[in-house]
Amino acid sequence: MKEYTVTQNGAGQRADRFLAKAAPGLPPSALQKAFRKKDVKRNGKPCRAGERLAEGDLVRLYTGGIQTEIINEQSIVRHYRTLTAEMIVYEDRRFLVLHKPAGILSQPDLEEMARAYVGAAEDNGFLPSLCHRLDRNTEGLLLFAKTAEALRDLTARIKNREVSKTYHCVVSGVPSPASGEWRDWLWKDAKQKRVYARPKPSPGAKEAVLRYMVLRAAGGKSLLEINLVTGRTHQIRVQCASRGFPIVGDSKYGTERKGGPLALCAVKLEFDKKVFRIDKKFADFD
Repeated sequence: MKEYTVTQNGAGQRADRFLAKAAPGLPPSALQKAFRKKDVKRNGKPCRAGERLAEGDLVRLYTGGIQTEIINEQSIVRHYRTLTAEMIVYEDRRFLVLHKPAGILSQPDLEEMARAYVGAAEDNGFLPSLCHRLDRNTEGLLLFAKTAEALRDLTARIKNREVSKTYHCVVSGVPSPASGEWRDWLWKDAKQKRVYARPKPSPGAKEAVLRYMVLRAAGGKSLLEINLVTGRTHQIRVQCASRGFPIVGDSKYGTERKGGPLALCAVKLEFDKKVFRIDKKFADFD
């Protein structure tokens, strides 16, 4: 447990921003988790992230429940404090294609590393930004815009489905037929932070479409190539698991109690006659 007394300089700040400055070694995800778990107390009472603090407030942060997450995330981010040459797949004056390792948050971690690498933006008031995201434990290719014009262009292309995204993953079981299209309506439970697949349209659910192909099968597992038609939260993980083919290492949607490395990687991006690839090796097949 850590204690902080709010001084005149801290008065009027949001609680989450105050703690982000008071405990700079705390990863953003761990801080958010502490607020959700009511492990942040203000003058002895649970404190919300958006509360405005007053001078003299006593803020207590109970870190016991999130210590493992802090240690794991800090070690990963510390290792990749800045972009490495291996993480930069392509660069021109407009954008970067980045290879995100598993275990790093797309935002803010990878985005901040890319901003530090790029430096000040040419456009006044513009902050260089990622154009899309991957889950923390998903490895793969991401687009990062260096200019406001590039950000508008790339996000519009993604929205209009002009950017082709290809993934490889290892699943339990062997889908039949060996190739096809899966269509569901995905509904997100915000409280549980979990997504559910439904076979028909329903209130609050968004259509999700992907195309798959079995590349190899052995030992009761399959290596799949997946092309996303839509881009929904946890889409590949949910659509695979809902059909009885959970991704290896997925403890959230699979049957594994302790998830290992998530066997999912965004291996190819294609747009405007440009193709970017990475060669991902999976232990089960390579």
